[in-house]
Amino acid sequence: MTNDAYHYPEHDCSPTKNPADQPQLPRPGDCHPPYDIAVPEPPCPPPCPPPDPWCKCPSDPTNDPADCLVQLVAHEQGDTGAADQAKFKAELTKLLETARKATQDYTRDKYLDLVDRWVKQDAVIAELLRKLECAVPCWKCILDCFVCPLLNNLHNGEKWLYDDGQLYTEAHDLYDQQYLLQRARQILQRRFDRVKAVLKAWETPASTIEKAMNDNKTLIDSIGPLIGSQPGKAIYDVFFRLIPLHLAIAPPQSDKTTTRIDKRFTEFCCCDTGTLDDCCGPDVGERSLRQRLLPPQPYLIDPNVYYGIICCLIEKRYRKAKDDLFNIDVEIAKVNAKIDGFVKALADGWQKDFEKNAKAAIPSVIDCCDYVKDDSSQSR
Repeated sequence: MTNDAYHYPEHDCSPTKNPADQPQLPRPGDCHPPYDIAVPEPPCPPPCPPPDPWCKCPSDPTNDPADCLVQLVAHEQGDTGAADQAKFKAELTKLLETARKATQDYTRDKYLDLVDRWVKQDAVIAELLRKLECAVPCWKCILDCFVCPLLNNLHNGEKWLYDDGQLYTEAHDLYDQQYLLQRARQILQRRFDRVKAVLKAWETPASTIEKAMNDNKTLIDSIGPLIGSQPGKAIYDVFFRLIPLHLAIAPPQSDKTTTRIDKRFTEFCCCDTGTLDDCCGPDVGERSLRQRLLPPQPYLIDPNVYYGIICCLIEKRYRKAKDDLFNIDVEIAKVNAKIDGFVKALADGWQKDFEKNAKAAIPSVIDCCDYVKDDSSQSR
């Protein structure tokens, strides 16, 4: 193309062969409805397993619709700002003091005494289960028919809200990215809360475990008379209060501390599952609904192992969960700022600013040779 192409002939009356677009006359017959935005519905949660075929449930089952810590303090450093590092170091110092106080109470003598009490209580609970099963041999059907459906509804509610925690891997615009970051933050907040709750439970292991044993002793004494008179209440108290708390504080298995409670007394409501994460000992994974009926508990471990558990929880789980939550808040703030900037740029006043900016951008003196490539570099 040469610059001669910009030497136009004088205007004549002949219409151009390629006129520019102009507004149209009304054509109501050609009006089509605006396109719909199709938002897909999430899939229904998969059905929970039905009750055991041996059970004959009512036709309408019950439903509700609806010294490592010191090193951590001394060597604390990271990629976050100085203020955040200082805050976390102060938090570690507080955790160190709490752990030191805990070891003053959780002595070896205290530990051995609690283990002895637990073993004896374990035998009592096993005998209580024998009596309960003799009196109510259909105990599992009672749970399957009347209690598990309630947990199944709660399980389905969590599936509707969170599914399995997997997010889409594509974002087509900033609003997609904003949504995915907010969903990811929900997952990270729940993870952080779980780890923090477990750390909290281990602040006073001696007194917490002793209280659990005392509570179970009281519960055992109350369940005995109920087996014959109110078996339904006895079944609930045994399987949803007594056994879960007793096993939550149990020592690790050994020749002397293996429970006498058969595993079948803990396997029901199969839809209610969690996600195990116990590399540090205590489980910080997603807890099942039955587990969440009780707060996290410390359990009987050798006092020499106590600091190792606390340090592992802080190093391997708590710090990572805390950093992830901080970092995603930064990312959310960045995306929100981008969105706000573009929304502001496209607000109603952009037309006036556009004219002003465009006129200011166009040079007052124009030489087309400066802006048009010749035939040697590009042909039209």
